[in-house]
Amino acid sequence: MFRGNSVYCKSQSVVRVIVIVSVLLALFSYALFPLPALAQEESERVKGAEDRYADVIDITADEVSYDRKSRLATAKGNVAVLFKSFRITGDYAEYDEGGAVVAIRGGTRFEDTREGSVFVADKIVFLLETEEMEAEGGVSLRYKGGEVLASGDKLTYFSEDKRAIIEGDASVEIAGKVFQASVITVFLDEERVVAEGGTRTVIPRDE
Repeated sequence: MFRGNSVYCKSQSVVRVIVIVSVLLALFSYALFPLPALAQEESERVKGAEDRYADVIDITADEVSYDRKSRLATAKGNVAVLFKSFRITGDYAEYDEGGAVVAIRGGTRFEDTREGSVFVADKIVFLLETEEMEAEGGVSLRYKGGEVLASGDKLTYFSEDKRAIIEGDASVEIAGKVFQASVITVFLDEERVVAEGGTRTVIPRDE
């Protein structure tokens, strides 16, 4: 009887050891190999943080002021505004946080670094939500290292479909072909032009 109890106690000890070891192994495995659902949740959390960061607007200048009540930020001197793949520089800028609009003037330059587009003008207004830009005064456009060149008094750029509308003494050059008109619409990716009003086109003959 005593021997039997002794054996039983030993069996209990062995069981306890096995249970403890199993729990430790399970915890160790969980630490090394988290459950797919939790791993996916963590991945989504990180991606969400990256998406939020991508929507951040970064403004640098010699002087920056912000009015919380009006939700208006102003920047003066060597202004640079960064948003996603867009970079805008100039002498003076206003950022309307409520309307998500950036207005810059004075030697203004707008770049879409992803598409290789560069716009130069006296004043540029950029809508963050729709990623549309309007430039006025001595406007010029250089697309992908000069594949498309354009100039005019006013230019509106639609980032989504890579479309630019040039107005007022508009001129566009594509592959040596020059188009002039009151209004010219350029589909940059397609290298296609639609000119309206007093149009003139110069197409050199192939040698």
